Amino acid sequence: MDMNMYMNLEQFNDFEIKLTFTPAPRPDRVHIGLVQLANDHTLETDWSHLLAEQASLFSNRVFKKNGMTPEALDEVATSIGAAALLVADGLPMDVMAFACTSASFVIGEEKISNLLTEGRGDIPTTNPWSAAKAAFKHLNAKKIAIFSPYPTDVNYQLKLQLEDSGFELVALTGLGIMDDNMIHKASLSSFEEGIEILVKDTGAEAIFMSCTSLRAVEHIQYLEDKYGIPIISSNSALFWHSMQLCGKTAKCSGYGKLLNGEK
Repeated sequence: MDMNMYMNLEQFNDFEIKLTFTPAPRPDRVHIGLVQLANDHTLETDWSHLLAEQASLFSNRVFKKNGMTPEALDEVATSIGAAALLVADGLPMDVMAFACTSASFVIGEEKISNLLTEGRGDIPTTNPWSAAKAAFKHLNAKKIAIFSPYPTDVNYQLKLQLEDSGFELVALTGLGIMDDNMIHKASLSSFEEGIEILVKDTGAEAIFMSCTSLRAVEHIQYLEDKYGIPIISSNSALFWHSMQLCGKTAKCSGYGKLLNGEK
């Protein structure tokens, strides 16, 4: 009979071989903390193509009542702070991001920033709306055309916010989707139909595909090549800006001008 089976704790302590613990250094990658919506079906897939070895993602989700209304979007604010605190508890982040474009301009960028950093100290924050505007400036684009999945009342808020930020909205196409769970089903043919309208005689200098649930990232290079204009999606802008805020340049070849590694 194996007597090791009957060791008491003191005997086991003598039996156990003790090793010296030497903490490994943190991986040399940007650490992005993310708060996203429970009904976002796209961002993680999009970012799986972009992260590579340059960044690591740590995320949490918050509930949003289904329905693309300003009221439902504004209610998300009640959950952001608590969700942000639970993102990789005990692991310092380089940047905190919130992933909902429409909620960002309905709730307000400053309020979201404060909620993301409660208890995390002075670190940079971003959201798709702040990121998109920073991307427009980076690309020297003032005249913006927007492909939107939202209904009219949300699109109107988007128009006001864009113009209040000093940009010109030259055209907007809207799918009018009310059900959050349907946005990710917008097809490439819908993108092409909308963009053909957006680029025709509008003078647009960039196209913004608004909403983190739009499956646009994988099509950006194709659409840019076809229409000859920079295409920015919520998810491409959010990743690019997260890296920028950490002093890094996003290098994602094949995903459009914004992510091609130019400073």
